[in-house]
Amino acid sequence: MASKQQSEKEFLKNYNIHDYEVPLTSVDLVIFTVREERLHVLLVRRADHPFMGQWSLPGGFIDVHKDKNLEATALRKLKEKTGVKAPYLEQLQGFGSKTRDPRGWSSTFVYFSLIPSDLVELSQGSAVDAVQWFPIAQDQPLPHLAFDHTEILEVALQRLYNKVEYSSLAAHLLPAEFTLSE
Repeated sequence: MASKQQSEKEFLKNYNIHDYEVPLTSVDLVIFTVREERLHVLLVRRADHPFMGQWSLPGGFIDVHKDKNLEATALRKLKEKTGVKAPYLEQLQGFGSKTRDPRGWSSTFVYFSLIPSDLVELSQGSAVDAVQWFPIAQDQPLPHLAFDHTEILEVALQRLYNKVEYSSLAAHLLPAEFTLSE
């Protein structure tokens, strides 16, 4: 317990962040596009444990030395894992529990984006065996996703459907020049 005579500077100098157990902290991304008139989501196949060989949302751990904030982590991980540079990101929400990652108590901050895929060249990045667009369709179920990524995807889909009704979010899919019917 800090003494009332101790300054905040003195307190922080002696503070040890490891006096408390710290959860694993990451950022995950749900990247949507429309291809062949169908909504798709970008997934990566994990090259490492845990869940090696399973599909997941792109993402990864925060690097406290590289990343100035959560969005910087999101942009960095998306580029590293998939080669994609998103024109914008929107924070969806945070997810966390002691069961979402077998390595330990884990929290993740999830971002999502709707981007035109014709401007994107996917590239396989670090800790990834494959990068692929998957259609969101009842006649083509998605592969089983690692971690709690199925739950995260469901929340992101609901947010996307809601936002398309009241915002100009879908405009991110249109080319610079487009017809009214597009």
